[in-house]
Amino acid sequence: MSQVEIQYDKFLSSIGKTIVNVDVNLMMKIMYLERRLTDVLPRVELHIEYKSGVDPINKQEKIRTKYGFLTQRSINGLTVVGQISIDLIEEISKDQDIKHISGTANPASY
Repeated sequence: MSQVEIQYDKFLSSIGKTIVNVDVNLMMKIMYLERRLTDVLPRVELHIEYKSGVDPINKQEKIRTKYGFLTQRSINGLTVVGQISIDLIEEISKDQDIKHISGTANPASY
């Protein structure tokens, strides 16, 4: 393994320790898009997996009300779609009921 790969792995590990319940590759993609396309937030589709026993209907309503995002219940939680920043991902991830957040990020349409 090259020195660059070792440094990259350490960097990803460090990012993963900052926000522990969010996929590191998703965070990297969002940050990349925020810096490359500074005039519009990326279009993000989040897959939020909740801990056992959490009411997804209640969580869905809270996310719709607070953030105004399109939400849909999935097998283990919610799918949330909207223009989402890394700061907002961090805010959402602080919900103690969230087990893990993954998803995709793409440039938003103009």
